[in-house]
Amino acid sequence: MINPCELAMRPPDPVDGARTLGGVMRRTVVGLALAFGGAGTSAAADNIGDLTIHATGFAHAHGHAVAKLFAPGDNVLGPGRWQVGMPIDGGAAVFRFKGLPAGRYAAVVFHDENDNGVIDHGLLGPSEPLGFSGGFVLSLVSGRPDFERLKFDFKPPTQTLELQVR
Repeated sequence: MINPCELAMRPPDPVDGARTLGGVMRRTVVGLALAFGGAGTSAAADNIGDLTIHATGFAHAHGHAVAKLFAPGDNVLGPGRWQVGMPIDGGAAVFRFKGLPAGRYAAVVFHDENDNGVIDHGLLGPSEPLGFSGGFVLSLVSGRPDFERLKFDFKPPTQTLELQVR
């Protein structure tokens, strides 16, 4: 007999370079289904899906594109709760976050031109191109991004978010 508690406590599987909460949730749902004969699991499974972020506007392919995904309460200026690095092809990059629970999120994409894993800054702010969810555009008068300004609602089973890096 499978113990559902053991399933939920394993670390999530990496998917497309990211660690996802969805892997833990799927194992929990499967474990509960096995433990309780499958009753009531379709609603929980319907609330998990795949988010694709399609980012365009990259001037060149040096370095990598990085997408950071945040949950409510996260600081969007820090490391993402989920983070994926992908190559740039034809001025665009595609990121996939699989097994993501339905809910409110925020996304930041940046061109990590020197592959150091962080957004570099100069005297006037970020020195690497950035893109944001929620329609936010960084400028001298926009103020700093925060979760409320970048938020979007993810609705499974699949959703694609289009972002422009500037």
